[in-house]
Amino acid sequence: MPRDSKFTPDELRVREQVPALFGPPANAYTTPITSRENTLLLYQGKTPMWAPFATGEHSMLMIDCDPENQARSPKGGIDGYGVEWIYVDVVGGAMVKPGRPVCPDINEWEKYVTIPDPDSWDWEACFVRNREKLSRDRCTYIAVPGCLFERLIAILDFQNAAMALIDEEQKEAVHRFFRAVTEVHKKFYRNVKKWFNADIINFNDDWGSQRAEFFSVDTAREMLLPYVKELAAYAHSLGMYFDLHCCGFVEHFVPLFIEAGEDSWGGQPLNDKWKLKRLYGDRFIFTDGPKLRPDMTEAEVDAAIAEFMATSGSDNRIIVDPGNGPKDIDVRAKLYEATRRNYDRLVAEGKAIL
Repeated sequence: MPRDSKFTPDELRVREQVPALFGPPANAYTTPITSRENTLLLYQGKTPMWAPFATGEHSMLMIDCDPENQARSPKGGIDGYGVEWIYVDVVGGAMVKPGRPVCPDINEWEKYVTIPDPDSWDWEACFVRNREKLSRDRCTYIAVPGCLFERLIAILDFQNAAMALIDEEQKEAVHRFFRAVTEVHKKFYRNVKKWFNADIINFNDDWGSQRAEFFSVDTAREMLLPYVKELAAYAHSLGMYFDLHCCGFVEHFVPLFIEAGEDSWGGQPLNDKWKLKRLYGDRFIFTDGPKLRPDMTEAEVDAAIAEFMATSGSDNRIIVDPGNGPKDIDVRAKLYEATRRNYDRLVAEGKAIL
């Protein structure tokens, strides 16, 4: 059986190069099972044969019939909520056109904000344009831009959005708005499952800065958690896993992520992933990787990978970020081999979840 296969160097033969949503294509190796099978083992609570990589092992799509993604493209434009976006070349991304928020008063947001209807988009044509990007060998992963708090920022600007979350005279209007956004997401989820048979839906909402969370745990619980919890449950009901993209230092929110029913979270390295995994790794999937620098020697890279395998990678139940290592060293191949050999060890010691 393929899952009984022990690692051989032949597995490091590059079978194909897989396009990534961001960055260059990634090598896909001659693996004993497909990347999709291996990734789903992780999400099903089992031990994957190698620790899945954060990029290059999924068919990652941003749905191009969504006005949001059209507006955030280099062409710029107005999204489904009536917000105008401009593309900033120097950062390789889009921002809300500065100067005047589309909504001057959250209490009357219905006067200023439009609500998109994903059921009205041309999903069939969208599927035809993108079907060659899909593969039975890889999970289909749908990236969804700015969701709840980021959506509030888009219509109000940051300062006003942060205030609206805690101002008793504005909270009810924020809840009305989040309810409307949640219903949009449900329609979106239904359609990506119908047309793309998505395996993983990505919920993108940044809740922190480099130093601290944007708001308190109590505020997140009151204003955001009910909707995230509802959407995670809805995604699960459709047969999709729920992945979180949440930038910034947000360690104190991790128990809320778990309570919401989210399955995994990328998170930036400024969060102590090893500490968090020791606390919550039996209930949640983290992304982590070796601490690498572009100027490292191969011996230093090997030592960093060994340290990673002794900590976050010790049970293979991790999504691996290969990091920013030397360009002349195949860090990805080293990590694949390290986690494959680790799987063999876990099986031999009776510690693998099969």
